[in-house]
Amino acid sequence: MTFDDRARDASGNFDKAKAFRLASEAAVIIWDIPAALPVAAKYTLSLPHQPVPLVSMMVPLANGRHRVLWALRPRTEPEQVEISAECSNLQSFVLRPVRDLPALDVEALFADLSPEGCLKVLNNLLTAWRSALRLSRDALFIGAVEDALYALTSGPRPANFLCPIAEGRYLVETAISAEFGEIGAIYALGANGILPLSSHFLVGAQPARAHRPCHFVIESPRPTQPLLFVFLGKKGIALRELSTGKTRYPNLQTLWAEHRGAAPLREFVVRWLSGQPEGGAATAVDLQLRLPLPSRQIVKSGTHPAAEIDLALVLSGGLIAGGWYHDPTSTFAGIDYLKENGTALPLDGNWYTFPAWARGAEEGSRTDVTGFVAWLPLDQPPGVLLQPRFQMRLASGAAKPLVPKPQPFEPAAQRNRILRAVPPQHAIDQAFRTILAPAIEDVEQRLGKTITVDCTKDYGLHEKAPLVSIVVPLYRVLDFLRFQLSGMATDPWIVSNAEIVYVLDSPEIQDQTEHLLGGLHLLHGLPMKLVVMNRNGGYARACNAGARFARGAVLVMLNSDVVPRAAGWLQKLARPLLDEMKLGAIGPKLVFEDGSLQHAGLYFARDKRGVWMNHHFHKGMPGDYPPAQVPRPVPGVTGACLVARRDIYELVGGYTEDYVIGDYEDSDLCLKIRRAGFDIAYEPSASLYHFERRSIRRSQDYMRGVASQYNAWLHTERWNGVIAELMAARLSAGEVGASLNKAAARSAA
Repeated sequence: MTFDDRARDASGNFDKAKAFRLASEAAVIIWDIPAALPVAAKYTLSLPHQPVPLVSMMVPLANGRHRVLWALRPRTEPEQVEISAECSNLQSFVLRPVRDLPALDVEALFADLSPEGCLKVLNNLLTAWRSALRLSRDALFIGAVEDALYALTSGPRPANFLCPIAEGRYLVETAISAEFGEIGAIYALGANGILPLSSHFLVGAQPARAHRPCHFVIESPRPTQPLLFVFLGKKGIALRELSTGKTRYPNLQTLWAEHRGAAPLREFVVRWLSGQPEGGAATAVDLQLRLPLPSRQIVKSGTHPAAEIDLALVLSGGLIAGGWYHDPTSTFAGIDYLKENGTALPLDGNWYTFPAWARGAEEGSRTDVTGFVAWLPLDQPPGVLLQPRFQMRLASGAAKPLVPKPQPFEPAAQRNRILRAVPPQHAIDQAFRTILAPAIEDVEQRLGKTITVDCTKDYGLHEKAPLVSIVVPLYRVLDFLRFQLSGMATDPWIVSNAEIVYVLDSPEIQDQTEHLLGGLHLLHGLPMKLVVMNRNGGYARACNAGARFARGAVLVMLNSDVVPRAAGWLQKLARPLLDEMKLGAIGPKLVFEDGSLQHAGLYFARDKRGVWMNHHFHKGMPGDYPPAQVPRPVPGVTGACLVARRDIYELVGGYTEDYVIGDYEDSDLCLKIRRAGFDIAYEPSASLYHFERRSIRRSQDYMRGVASQYNAWLHTERWNGVIAELMAARLSAGEVGASLNKAAARSAA
């Protein structure tokens, strides 16, 4: 034990139960179990009016026997009390009101207890008894706790203010014995009460000397009187006194600069700030960007292992790390993540390796290395930590530090880094399932919480709700709006029955878009609404936002690069939806600018890795190809022009928003509509031009990474069995045989 075992003169004899005043309205009854009775028996305290709460504990004596303590709030009149075990009355006595009881003699209580028993009593006083009996601010109880502390220790050691860390909160520094072990809790003890501190504290690594540095935060105004801190651990207690002197550093920025190399302390500050609701995370990010840790890699050589971490994102559910290593002498043993307290967590329990290259010593040269990416779940993430620390472990047991450059903290930037963690040719199921998918899901959830509608603007909307709402998401490319809107403005049915909802998913071009739509409205007079998102959130989120503002009974999800070929197309698509209640969605024929087929319905075919890919019936064939002129049910239709009843769209929850940027949401929606019991149809008499993927090509995040492969993998994970059954039925009916053969040939190529 680490507390003082000095001799005590007092001696307590509790063979007969005795009652003492514990607090102004609470008493404690103490009784030693006779040696002849079993310790395992259940000993009960009974009163005529059973008090609530009634708390108890059993503690060991130094002689091997045990002592039982009960704490309660007695009545204001004497009561008969019985101590019994298994219905046998062992003792009876009269419990007097608290005002008539003697004060608790802590020295007498502790005199015969074992060190473990003393520690258990103090722990219960500070935790269960304080809380259950609401004694945190009771002066008599505080005095009893202080007596217990000074009976068990040789007095407090000093603690000092380091600096203010936030409004009314201070970072405190002290030292803890190297033998103390793990800290379970810290309590502040002052004239105004006993309060538990938060679990935010940091104990330094094991030193050669007798004490380790310890830091924690006081989340209260700076005290005007000395304050005691009680550290509870499995191996003992420690007592510290905080003076009211000046802080060592005037502010957090000065502390950060002075302790630039003290990574554990910096990580503790980041973790604490990340949990603060008002600007704490932003402060943590700013500090790390202003004064980052020096990045460290192990330079590649021909005779020694080398490594570098270039991806290290701390997310809410864990850590994704990536980089490379080189092992010319077979002495590399692994890479570990280093926690704030120095604990090493191996990455190689869940990592994926692949052939990669690193820059060589000479300019422009490359050398072969082993790339890796790993996902490490964390029960307690360290907050917005931009430079997690790692080490390369060698077979000899030695370790060398690795520190990445500051990592992105904004969700979209983090997602883009994750998508480039594995080269597309090496993005297989193993990489997605246990590593990339948990990380992308984590980031997408956080990204979704940041996306809202910033503002809206109306252009001549009618008071009466239209029959049809055409929702058009816009991302950077406005090249086709004039042609698209002109095609709709010359369609009498659209003029009479539709409104257009444009959703701007790239708010940086808001002024340009408003100016363009304002001019087009003056020219054509079509009723329009512009919905401006606060940031880019992807195709699905933009469409769902537009649907929330749409007023029509029929929704048209229309890409900005889809242009009508002739009037009447929308009437041909909307009418079947309104007439056939089993029809959930319908799509038109889409052609390229040269008139060849782009879309005549969607179907699914597996690639060589077994992943279901979306394919378009008869893509590339002449626009008048006879099989594409037949209206028919299809597995799905493209989101480039998808028409659905509003009630069905809302029933299935609209587009699923966890696909990255924009891909596979349309087939996912069609499969959800099918699952709800509705059909999907293709209508070739409605025909439009589709200048395919003009917007998504502007997204470097999508084009440079494995977003499309991830979306296909996620889509397969979600719908594998349903698609297999659907395509088997279509194949047996002879509907997709030729198209499947073409898709298989493309996949093999």
